[in-house]
Amino acid sequence: MGRVSRFPVDHEVNSKIYLWNGNPWNLEVDAVENSTNETLDEAHCSPGLHAAAGPDLAEECATLGGCRTGMAKVTNAYDLPARRVIHTVGPKYAVKYHTAAENALSHCYRSCLELLIENGLQRLFQTQNCIKLFLFYPFSHTHCTEGKNYPWEPAAHVAIRTVCRFLEKQKDKITGVVFCLTTTNDTEVYKRLLPLYFPRDKKEEAIAISKLPADVGDKNGETVIDERKIRIKSLPNVKRTGPKPLRASLDVPVSEQGSPRRNSSYLESYLDPLSCL
Repeated sequence: MGRVSRFPVDHEVNSKIYLWNGNPWNLEVDAVENSTNETLDEAHCSPGLHAAAGPDLAEECATLGGCRTGMAKVTNAYDLPARRVIHTVGPKYAVKYHTAAENALSHCYRSCLELLIENGLQRLFQTQNCIKLFLFYPFSHTHCTEGKNYPWEPAAHVAIRTVCRFLEKQKDKITGVVFCLTTTNDTEVYKRLLPLYFPRDKKEEAIAISKLPADVGDKNGETVIDERKIRIKSLPNVKRTGPKPLRASLDVPVSEQGSPRRNSSYLESYLDPLSCL
């Protein structure tokens, strides 16, 4: 029996994906993504953003109180043709903590998309004509690979599969997602990888089965962590002076680092203290 694709053909989802090579700050979209650091510092943001948006963007960023790795915050777009800027903080990459970095990066993309919907619904209520088109400037090769040591192609896999999983659930709320690349090499990587997660026909779907990584994440696109369980129960042959408590056991899922597994809002518990800016 042949293997079943985890990313079957879905023409409705496919129609919402765009790949564009050029300056991300020139497009009139609902929101654009800005990769930055935890202080939302202009010096560490996506190249060219603040110059295009004007000084008011930096002033608003300074009022936000920073942003944790893996999370996102939204501001006005000022001189950009976009309506909003969604700022997110990607992780630094270390081989030892690659799973934590992959999940933090995945959560960056998902947090941006969640904010898009939250703010899109507000503007839809106010204006009745929100297009909800979102532009990802996917942690550019220089910013991601050199700045935070994240291998470019694995980062692209995380980005694409996270967006795919999100659109599968929320496709009725998002008109389109634009992956914007500024170099020919980066664009070619996305041209090669997008059909693996967004196959256009059964032939591409079949090819993708053999070319996809072994781990393509869970229902949210996050890397699956092998779990082991420990059993906590009363010690045997211990005399007690008080009332006998109820005897019960508790299965606690434990991550590969040995601490209880939490959801994505507690990403910092997985991260190497040196892996964040």
